[in-house]
Amino acid sequence: MIHILVIAGSDSFGGAGVQADVKTSARLGAHATTAVTAVTAQNSLGITAVHKVPVSFISKQVETIIEDLMPYAVKIGMLFTAAAVREVARLIKKHNLKRVVVDPVFRASTGMELLEPGAISVMKDVLFPLTGVVTPNLDEAGILAGKKVKGMEEIVKAAKIIKQLGPDVVITGGHFEDRCVDLVFDGKDIHQFWGSKIYTEHTHGSGCVFSTALAVFLGEGKSLVKATEMAHDFTRNAIIKGYECGRGAGPVKP
Repeated sequence: MIHILVIAGSDSFGGAGVQADVKTSARLGAHATTAVTAVTAQNSLGITAVHKVPVSFISKQVETIIEDLMPYAVKIGMLFTAAAVREVARLIKKHNLKRVVVDPVFRASTGMELLEPGAISVMKDVLFPLTGVVTPNLDEAGILAGKKVKGMEEIVKAAKIIKQLGPDVVITGGHFEDRCVDLVFDGKDIHQFWGSKIYTEHTHGSGCVFSTALAVFLGEGKSLVKATEMAHDFTRNAIIKGYECGRGAGPVKP
């Protein structure tokens, strides 16, 4: 069994964050070790509060895990503070961690900011050069590229701009009438994975599921393109099986 390291926030409602990461890993036959960066108070309607974990304790969690078990891959989700971004980058460099997947979590779907002001530039300057692949959705890709991303031409341009920061790029969730696409750019080639649009509001945690599945498949030794194809298919299935839970958007089911 392979094992991955997840560095991310906790979702008290159980639909996203480390809870989704652990469920995804288990479903794919991998073991997820975790370092929690923040604890949220949330339900299906939104996040009411975020409690940041001290940077020293984030580091303690990671160091303690790595003393015993070197991960096959690393998935990084919500970091919340610029200090956490810098510390995680330091740990990656110190331990020469491989196959690092960053899901750049900037804000919740309900609008609450999940990364403090100024931390995005730190992420781009300090963390991305040490990252293997970054997996922004359309909104996140637009923030990273500094321009609105909507059509296919804009998605490709954004991927090329983000690639200049270091990591390979997988932009998820491109929607075109009755189809959607995940796009991969490795610095040379563009690959697209299309699927029919899934009409559901129960998509909470889909980004977490995708990035964790990608980390697991990369940890198994698959190429970026193959790992993305498999993560694309796995996440689509999780969205199809999404379920009602609470009065708002329900979670996907990995």
